[in-house]
Amino acid sequence: MPVSHYFNNFSIGSTGEQRLFEDVIVESIKIMGHDVQYIPRDSYNGIDEIWGESINAKFTRAYTIESYIANVEGYEGDGDFFSKFGLDIRDTTNLVISARSFQKYIPSNIAARPREGDLIYVPVMKKLFEIKFVEEELLFFTAGKRDPYIYELRCDLFRYSSESIDTGMSEIDEVEKDNAYSISINVPIGSQTYYTDELVYQGSNVAFAAAKGTVKTYDIETGKLELYNITGVFTANVPIRGVTSNTTKTVATTDDIGDFTYYDLSDNRPIQTDADAIMITTEQNPFGMP
Repeated sequence: MPVSHYFNNFSIGSTGEQRLFEDVIVESIKIMGHDVQYIPRDSYNGIDEIWGESINAKFTRAYTIESYIANVEGYEGDGDFFSKFGLDIRDTTNLVISARSFQKYIPSNIAARPREGDLIYVPVMKKLFEIKFVEEELLFFTAGKRDPYIYELRCDLFRYSSESIDTGMSEIDEVEKDNAYSISINVPIGSQTYYTDELVYQGSNVAFAAAKGTVKTYDIETGKLELYNITGVFTANVPIRGVTSNTTKTVATTDDIGDFTYYDLSDNRPIQTDADAIMITTEQNPFGMP
């Protein structure tokens, strides 16, 4: 016989019980959770048709949304350990957000649901995570609702890989500044100075610049200019101009394999030095017979 329509917990369509259940979930996350920044991924210059990945990715927007940290006893994953490539950090975390809040705070033209590959910045942890999987069926048809009440975002600690990060939030944008490939340029010492994070270029103007980059640091006492987010190749004996400061100085020397030891991540110089001692680069085939 059919179930009683007086006590049917799996009604089709929206019911008062479903709305009450969702209200309790949203309120619970607002009380016990934290504000996080949801950062959607954008791709440009096409898609890699072989691997199905974005050739270039950029993150230019951040939206605040409340989230509950599901793993309250600490990070999950394999943790920190030393591998043959050095220290490997494999921290993971699970974040819970309500579907209603996501639809409220994230524009529908950006995403209808959280997406794998997007980023989450958790200020209380001061960590940036990448969404690896979105679980939609934690509350399995509770009160008969087919659409999810919540999303559980299973995230890994974000590993920077030359993505463009320009969200306007300094805590997030510092990730690119600290980890991006950079070069060192020597310019004459003088009173003029380049500003941190300003765009500099070589050429007649920015639109037709032969090379351009963003200032990471500039030491006015030594004339050392360090750049990241680089396009093109900077050459010696050519002026380099700052868009904001209007500073113009002629490049003396450039070094793209220098020892950038801010985080002690780069060993380009020792590798090049040792390679020069054992390899003869003037030979047509240094690894065998011509």
